[in-house]
Amino acid sequence: MCGITTVLKSPGVVCHSRCIDQMCDAVAHRGPDDLGTEFFDGAGTLIGCQSPDSSDWQVGLGHRRLSVIDLSSAGHQPMCYQDRYWTVYNGEIYNFRELRMELEQAGHRFRSESDTEVILAAYAQWGTACFERFRGMWGLVIIDFLRREAIVSRDRLGIKPLYLWRKSGMLAIASEIKQFLHLPGFRPIMDQTVAALYLDTGYEYQDRTFFQGVSPVPAGVFGRVSLDSLNQEPYESYWNPEAVQPLVHDPREAGRLFADKLVESVGFHLRSDVAVGCTLSGGLDSSSIAVLVDQMRQTGDGSLHTFTSSFPGNPVDETEYAQAVLEAIQPEPHFVTPSPENLKRDLDDFIWAHDEPVGNLSIYAGYCVARLTRESGVSVTLNGQGCDEILSGYWQTYFLYLRSLFSAKGIFTLAAQLGGAVLPGGNPELLAQVPVMLRRYLARRNPPQKIRRFETKGHGETGAIEHLLGLDQQGRRIYEIRSMFLPRLLKWEDRNSMAFGVEGRYPFLDHELVELCLTFMPNDLYNRGWVKWPLRVGLGNTLPDKISQRKSKFGFEVPQDDWLYGALKPVLERWLTEERPVWDVVDRPAVRHLAEKTWRLRGKRQEPGQAL
Repeated sequence: MCGITTVLKSPGVVCHSRCIDQMCDAVAHRGPDDLGTEFFDGAGTLIGCQSPDSSDWQVGLGHRRLSVIDLSSAGHQPMCYQDRYWTVYNGEIYNFRELRMELEQAGHRFRSESDTEVILAAYAQWGTACFERFRGMWGLVIIDFLRREAIVSRDRLGIKPLYLWRKSGMLAIASEIKQFLHLPGFRPIMDQTVAALYLDTGYEYQDRTFFQGVSPVPAGVFGRVSLDSLNQEPYESYWNPEAVQPLVHDPREAGRLFADKLVESVGFHLRSDVAVGCTLSGGLDSSSIAVLVDQMRQTGDGSLHTFTSSFPGNPVDETEYAQAVLEAIQPEPHFVTPSPENLKRDLDDFIWAHDEPVGNLSIYAGYCVARLTRESGVSVTLNGQGCDEILSGYWQTYFLYLRSLFSAKGIFTLAAQLGGAVLPGGNPELLAQVPVMLRRYLARRNPPQKIRRFETKGHGETGAIEHLLGLDQQGRRIYEIRSMFLPRLLKWEDRNSMAFGVEGRYPFLDHELVELCLTFMPNDLYNRGWVKWPLRVGLGNTLPDKISQRKSKFGFEVPQDDWLYGALKPVLERWLTEERPVWDVVDRPAVRHLAEKTWRLRGKRQEPGQAL
């Protein structure tokens, strides 16, 4: 896992070579093991920039490396292949060994054991069709000097970040937005439309950032940029999950298929030349990964390290569930207890790591777990992110399914789901969620007062619910994966882990597993109040009963209300009285009213942490 930098510029445009070094240094946390930069003239000739003020180059590449595959200097980047192709790459191609064998049979020869060189050889062999063959996560730039073009690409689900910024005569590509601060002409100006959506709903656009002119490369695409004109062709998609049709009708068959493919995915995600640990929350998803990793580890490769956030004595604490997994697999566990005092201490660094606002205080728990991971000497972890999305495991998606049954007059199936939840073997938590879901729905339909001071036109937040409700079941599932939930969660996961040079891996997001899940009929996913039924069926004999039969679900939550009412209250009260730039963006009286309302409601809400 790494940080990449690419700057393409026209002749005569001033951008000193030191800017590339500074952009790389800005993401040194992403790649603490190695640094590399290369510069090329207009003909594609490698040139040395002895002076930091040199601007006589047209292509600049920079890389910060976190060494995970092939720890030797042969894996150094920027990397060249066949004296024609260069790349800077961030990610992992898990099936690189299989691709390498195929490429060797086609006549390619390799000087390293890295997946980076396999990427270049695959592009040389298959062109942009190579991305369809990759099984992994990536954000990369390939420079093809013979064709006079740069190729930018991002993995199917956008696990790894990649951003673009351009001005006249220059195009810059980077792993994090903060890198652009070191380029001449870049000014960090807020995009008011994006900020309005976030302030009104808590969500943000997936095709824009909070900064004017900075855009993410979309997930699942590649794009071509001319090295001569710097013009970019429209992005081309190489992944089409919309074409997958639900075909599996038997829940038992769905469970078997799911378990087999998940085991395969975990095997691929364990490929590493450094120690691999597991993030363990105590929930069904991360517990499943930890149990499978324990089963698949090679004998004698040392203890499996697990990392858990805990909040002793608080209702959101999941330690008892994590402990059930720990007793089953006997790893070397590590615990951290995030606190509001630590949040106050870490706040500036936390904000700096993320570049953009996050959704809630629970993101800080992941930040603390990532720091613990690095402090424990582990630089790669597997976790359960993505299972809720690929199996439609959120309560609100379950209720949308029930709503679709009612609309389609599937009364018997609806009655079996609801009635079965209160019978032996069912999960009565489904009925307990009814008032919660109703409150959320009404809150979305009747949002609270706006707190922003500025006005924008047509930023589209009012139609989000109608859009979701207007989709069929399959369309809704794809929307949740590609647009609604997963992109923002993956962005926060990446910034948390890479802030400490830790590579997060997500076996549930293997694209073959995602496509398999999309073949499951909706009735395969739910059973009498239980969500993620294929996982429970497929791994039912593998997981501890306390996990497979767990009725509640959290996910690295923090005691947000306790923090807001306790140690953070004086901080918030002080902020409300101080002069700060934020008051140019949000309305101070409205924020004060919201804060006072939250403090008044202490202990009177069924859903903690939702008002502020």
